[in-house]
Amino acid sequence: MYREFVRKNYDKVRNTPANKRFAALSLLYKKEKLKEHAKHHSKQHMNRMKDFMAGGDTFSQAHLKSLDMD
Repeated sequence: MYREFVRKNYDKVRNTPANKRFAALSLLYKKEKLKEHAKHHSKQHMNRMKDFMAGGDTFSQAHLKSLDMD
């Protein structure tokens, strides 16, 4: 799934310096994944997830913690 995403979106980061290209792709992937996830969850759930992820949790960890708070 990630490889397919990279193939489709590589042009967006082509001009990014080589040492920052992976981070740029990773950020794009994370944003797209959250956008897709938001279709099934409340805004409150998504805000909590973003806070947890900003604190260093993975997507899955943040999702589970957010569900526990509901």
